[in-house]
Amino acid sequence: MKALKLSMLLCIVLMMFVGLIACSSDGTGTTDEVEINSDEEGNGDEEGNEGEEVEQNQAVDLDGRVIRIANHWDMTPPGGTELRDMIVDRHAEVEEKYNITIEYVEVTYDEKVSTLTNSILANDPFADLVSLSTAQTAALVKEEYLIPVNEFADLNEIAVPKISQELGTMDDQFYMIGSTVNHSGGLFYNKTMFEQAGLPDPYELQEKGEWTWDAMLEAAKELTSGEQFGMSADHNALPLFLISSNDEDILDISNLEVKIDSPKATEALEFMAALYNEHRVIKPNEGDNYEDPKRYFTEGLTGMVIGFSWEMEGRADLPFDWGYVYFPKGPQADDYIVPVNSYEGLTIPIGVEDPEIVYQIWEDLQVWEILEDERNEWFEIISPNMETYNTLIDMQNNVIPNYWPAYGLEEAFYEMNENIAEGVESPSQAVAKVKGEAQSLVDEFTK
Repeated sequence: MKALKLSMLLCIVLMMFVGLIACSSDGTGTTDEVEINSDEEGNGDEEGNEGEEVEQNQAVDLDGRVIRIANHWDMTPPGGTELRDMIVDRHAEVEEKYNITIEYVEVTYDEKVSTLTNSILANDPFADLVSLSTAQTAALVKEEYLIPVNEFADLNEIAVPKISQELGTMDDQFYMIGSTVNHSGGLFYNKTMFEQAGLPDPYELQEKGEWTWDAMLEAAKELTSGEQFGMSADHNALPLFLISSNDEDILDISNLEVKIDSPKATEALEFMAALYNEHRVIKPNEGDNYEDPKRYFTEGLTGMVIGFSWEMEGRADLPFDWGYVYFPKGPQADDYIVPVNSYEGLTIPIGVEDPEIVYQIWEDLQVWEILEDERNEWFEIISPNMETYNTLIDMQNNVIPNYWPAYGLEEAFYEMNENIAEGVESPSQAVAKVKGEAQSLVDEFTK
């Protein structure tokens, strides 16, 4: 249980102040720990201030003001361990420094936007910092209800690392505040199955730059036999990874143009259709497009499945060896990427008094010097081997955000994805039916 307890603690720490990390555990077993030299394996250079002690801001006396931070879980630091006590001590220091009381407000996820909107309209924002998803942020940015950090701060001088700034940016403004990056999105693979079939290990291909669509297809074809399939997939997730891995965005954020009919996207959807209907290497789902693909993999029925780091604990005790790699790159891509279509960060509502000081207080609350090490230690605990750990570390430098679902597009593609997967329509037919509707949704959202 050591690994499980440690990883849950690390999730709490990172989630408590970052506002962007989705970390969950659905397993009760232990995971073999990978021995890591953190001095050699860290990536602090890419992330800026993580791993370093950030200089504290100048004190401002706020005369006993209450600073409220809202989220859909209680973010109050609990204390009780060395790590948690460090956070509690930092809170006490910041409260004394600014002569404030920090209060955590809990509001349900579904009620965040309405609660915040109503309080703004009453000229009394219910919290100084509110954790929001990209979809929630987009809706409030449209109404001009949020204050971008760049309105009062020089983004070249703040402590938030550049990659976190990029993830927290919408409409070229930095709204969603976060302190570290912990993103994943790649492919689990059954190492035992690959070895028994005499196939090259995907990690070895990845390191040589040869982990491509074609390599994945060849492996999937070799592994498909009888009741065993090369892959399992959620047909609503697969298009995102295919299009992104072929160096294309579903939505061009610069001009808000839907790109699902571009040559790169078309190539990706045609490859998807071939996986399902020509090569038949994807095991059909049995009613649950989200859970079935994961279950098939854990039962040893499929060789590969798309997944995320938070699923690794639940796979600690599988009766076979497994690994984790990037989703393979398409023919139009030069490198591997981690596509991110949703993010969560702390935002500052319009009407908040002294927003620049509120942000400054948030900066001072962060225990910057431990964030990267703690994240990497979590990766170490959940990784079954060094190759997986290395991949997770490297992924943090290749995160590419494209927040197309925030513009109301996600449900628009459900029928298109299903028809392509089932062979009801060709990709060009399915895309032609939905492209106009999808573009209209974006246009309507941005009016």
